[in-house]
Amino acid sequence: MPRRTKQLILACLLPIVILLGMTVTPLYTLLAGEEITLKTVPVDPTDLFRGDYVILQYEAEEIPAQLLEKEVKTKLEQGESNLEVYVPLKLDEGAHVPTKVSLEKPTSGVYLKGRVQYVTAGRDGIEEVAYVEYSLDKYFVEENTGLELEEASASGNLLAKVKVKNGYAYLVDLSIQD
Repeated sequence: MPRRTKQLILACLLPIVILLGMTVTPLYTLLAGEEITLKTVPVDPTDLFRGDYVILQYEAEEIPAQLLEKEVKTKLEQGESNLEVYVPLKLDEGAHVPTKVSLEKPTSGVYLKGRVQYVTAGRDGIEEVAYVEYSLDKYFVEENTGLELEEASASGNLLAKVKVKNGYAYLVDLSIQD
């Protein structure tokens, strides 16, 4: 086979290999990940349903500041933003909740990999909380089915089923809590 033909084949295959590589982590998480449940919190209903997806926010994204490890607090105080962290979870009354926020990857257990956006007063206006982004904020739904999910979220009765593997999270389903 001529050298030019080999280069052409390689040039054509490279983008395909890159695109396939981008699907490996989500597919692996979907197939081998552990399923957890996260509680959602109400979001302003005027922004909740846009087109064919639902905007979500989770209780696990608002973490009390006392759960931040010392190293995380230090980096945030030094002005670092968008800080990559690991958030171990434990099952509590049917949903998974954070136990701490660390810079170090846990060696066992279920955990989420996220980024601390900022620390400020929580919804109650008193307790200081860290807002952590997990990139689980959108869920695409069938056309004209978002209103029921919007109402459930506004009342705090929406649960998210998430598959997690090595900190990577993949939103699988939403269900309305009875």
